[in-house]
Amino acid sequence: MKLLPSLPLALAMAALTPTLAAAQDDGAETCIAVPDPVVSLSYGSRYTDESEDRSDFDEDSNAAVNEALGPIDDFIQELASKANEAVRGDQAAADCVTDAILQWAEADALSELETMNARISSPARIAGIAMAYLQVKQAADLDPDAAETIDSWLVARARAAADYFDRDAPPGSSRNNLRAWAGLAAASVGEAADDDYLKSWAAHTTAVIACQADEDGALPLEMARGPRALHYQLHAVAPLVVSAALLDDDGYSLFDNCDGGIHRVVEFIPRAFEDPELVTEKAGEDQTYFAGDDELASFELAWADAYLSLFEAPDLEAFVEEYRPLGNSKLGGSQSAIW
Repeated sequence: MKLLPSLPLALAMAALTPTLAAAQDDGAETCIAVPDPVVSLSYGSRYTDESEDRSDFDEDSNAAVNEALGPIDDFIQELASKANEAVRGDQAAADCVTDAILQWAEADALSELETMNARISSPARIAGIAMAYLQVKQAADLDPDAAETIDSWLVARARAAADYFDRDAPPGSSRNNLRAWAGLAAASVGEAADDDYLKSWAAHTTAVIACQADEDGALPLEMARGPRALHYQLHAVAPLVVSAALLDDDGYSLFDNCDGGIHRVVEFIPRAFEDPELVTEKAGEDQTYFAGDDELASFELAWADAYLSLFEAPDLEAFVEEYRPLGNSKLGGSQSAIW
């Protein structure tokens, strides 16, 4: 397993300073207020029934999905924030993260996914939890039984997602950004729990997505999303890059697959924002970023630090500079703390 580059330094700091909690008042609030574990999820699509390219939001349906996922996403943000503190040397924060995840593991959270839309969107949440856990597992004061409970829960959830995308996911979802996020769930859980099957499935999934990239690096299934094509290309790049980076020391040369498919997918992003016609020609419509409907956000580029930790990419580095600091809770939070 490749340790995230900042982690050894953090562990050394933790060894020199056994716990920051000792320096705080006894009544200080240092841990996460853990929400009730979300066991069941059931909701429909965000999009209108008439939206053939799945780009037109239904206001009420979108709000219902956000309401269902909101507590989970808020929890992941808290986990990521504490995990980043742990990587920077806060032993107490590491324990907070594992204690919080343990409560969800003991409740078998996210185990009852009752609709197709719940099944295809939950892997990104498993990935977020696993990315926080991966940062703290070695530093936390975690007894073997608790570690086994967390590992077993995450493995079960990641394997269930893998099985769904292999067997039952709709044709598009089984090969687009949604599968890529299931790949990141498998990669991060595989690294955290040392599960070779999940690592292998993540590597296969990453290749399945990246090998679709055309000569410019555009992903055809994302380009089919009309005015949101570039949005979904970005949504696919994140798990592709981070999965490949996590697995880089496990014998998987994922960045080399398909004549550098991931490299092309990455390079497409700054080129697309420099030359919007590149996307318009492929998607057939003006993109929301260029029509003033959306504004590119830092979290959409957070994957860049994982990529730049492995490769020199001056164009990408210059492009993301104005968006720093880069962070995305589902990628583990602050990327400078990780990579």
